[in-house]
Amino acid sequence: MGERSVREERRRGSRRALQAAALDLVGRRGFAAVTVDDIAAAAGVSRRTFFNHFPTKAAALFDPDPDDARRLADLLAAADGAGDPWAALAAVCREYLTAHTATLALRRRLAEDPELAAYQQAAYGHVGTALTAWVHRQRPDDPLAAALLAAAATGVLGAAFATWRPDDDPGGFLDLVGRGFALVSVAPG
Repeated sequence: MGERSVREERRRGSRRALQAAALDLVGRRGFAAVTVDDIAAAAGVSRRTFFNHFPTKAAALFDPDPDDARRLADLLAAADGAGDPWAALAAVCREYLTAHTATLALRRRLAEDPELAAYQQAAYGHVGTALTAWVHRQRPDDPLAAALLAAAATGVLGAAFATWRPDDDPGGFLDLVGRGFALVSVAPG
């Protein structure tokens, strides 16, 4: 492993430690009771290192891991949308979200604050963008169908997140996502 790879791994490790510390501290104390200094100390890094990774405390809670976009891209690349792109989208979304169940409850509770809700939506905009791009690749000759499929899929995710009670089992969110995809009827073709 080269020096650059070692440095990048250390950087990723610091970022993950900061995010884990932020989620843990805010989960125990609440958003207002936790400072950037608290997060940095819990992660074993300096305040400056915190700001090298995140511009704000909210970013430490909501910004997706850079590997997250690659994981979603890999899931979409492996998905077979030739037969039923709606079923493929449903499967990809469930698989993708399975890795996030540990942090979903806290993020859902925090999203009840209007300012943090806006941050949550912006931070996860990459999911809608990736789903939309995939659907357009599956349906290049039918931009209306592609746009509708993508909008419906992101709508299902948004509705499931908005209606899920964060005190429920995180698996309940995945159930709502599955139910949402089942409820939305998509005509073949």
